[in-house]
Amino acid sequence: MDYIGTIKRGFAYTWEHKFLWALGFLAALGSGSGFSNSNYSSNGGDMAGMEQWMTPERMAALTGGLIAFSCIAIIVGIILWLVGLSARGGLIGAIAQMEQGAGKPTFGSAFRLGWSKVWRLAGMTIALYIVPVILFIALAVAFIIPVAGLAFAAGGGEDMSAMATALGGVGLVALCLLCLLIPFTIVLSFIQPFAFRGIVLRDMGIRQSIRHGWQTLKGHLGEIILLGLAFFLVNILIFIVAAAILTPVALLVGVPLIALSESNATIITGILAVLGIVVGLVIFALISAIATAWQSSTFTLAYLEWTGKPVAVVEA
Repeated sequence: MDYIGTIKRGFAYTWEHKFLWALGFLAALGSGSGFSNSNYSSNGGDMAGMEQWMTPERMAALTGGLIAFSCIAIIVGIILWLVGLSARGGLIGAIAQMEQGAGKPTFGSAFRLGWSKVWRLAGMTIALYIVPVILFIALAVAFIIPVAGLAFAAGGGEDMSAMATALGGVGLVALCLLCLLIPFTIVLSFIQPFAFRGIVLRDMGIRQSIRHGWQTLKGHLGEIILLGLAFFLVNILIFIVAAAILTPVALLVGVPLIALSESNATIITGILAVLGIVVGLVIFALISAIATAWQSSTFTLAYLEWTGKPVAVVEA
């Protein structure tokens, strides 16, 4: 396989067809959607005031608001995930069509192709990862329950030697199972992109696509590892370029943010800080979109070379 040539063709397709950037952005957004939490610390006086303020009515209102926010967050996360799957499927179909000279796909036609297969793509992803997710949760619960029991016993002044021994045994078993679970999950992560392309380009079902992914992985393992190494090196280069671009932006944002903490901060300072953050986010999103589109394009070209060139019909 001509790795350098394949990588160059992936870059050429990505640079020439800018609608791939939009698909790459949606694909990256869908795969990286999530919500972060923050920590809150307080002193005794704050807690005393909080207890007076936190009446049962307010507790009920806050609980209801938290539940509503959690439901909305889950729904938004699922929608972004489905959009990301559709965009990734559109990227794959568009590159395959252009590589075969079968037409000139657009953003809309490519996205519709991905959307037409999104439920199979979602089902395949769930079928692949449901077992390791359940096992990981089971391991976490099996470890947390003894730890909680040990903490409870320590608070009651009981003898903890036997419980600590049992906890050590549980921890050892959990660690051994985790050592098996991690490589198993890594193998699944290698199967998924081939199963993904089997659904998009060969119109396979969920089980058939997973078998196809496993067979492709076994048949081209050495070439896949070499291409993965090439991806790793190129991604390092992309990271360096992104850091060189974003570092000046971060410095430009940092100065107004520091000024905002001072008493003589002005509205102009706040506007500059916000604009700097927006510019930084836009640049980061653009780099992420291009990198995602290129990597998906290059991997699709390699897949076509390894398995033959299936017909990908992009809906008009």
